[in-house]
Amino acid sequence: MKTCSKALLSGLIAMAFVGGVQAFPETASHAGEMMYHTGRPVPDQYMADSNVIQNYHHYHLDKPLGGYEWVHGVENEYLLVSIKSHILKRIEYRLNVPPETPGKG
Repeated sequence: MKTCSKALLSGLIAMAFVGGVQAFPETASHAGEMMYHTGRPVPDQYMADSNVIQNYHHYHLDKPLGGYEWVHGVENEYLLVSIKSHILKRIEYRLNVPPETPGKG
């Protein structure tokens, strides 16, 4: 009985873990138009200096990996992009993020 209980508990823990993991989306489209796809370069307008996110904590984003930066996507999307190649690594969504206050960061 002990072995059966351990197996059952292990299975429940594994199911809870797998069920709780949410993969990042690989693509994003708006109004039927494909905007960007992980593993491919993002359009140049997203890489403009004014679009780069310096205060990633404000947006509840992780610190970018070395060689990457966060940029604003369309609406509530935030894109982790390679600085050199502009290849998209990750898309994240954040709802209800207030505008940044100038001078804070």
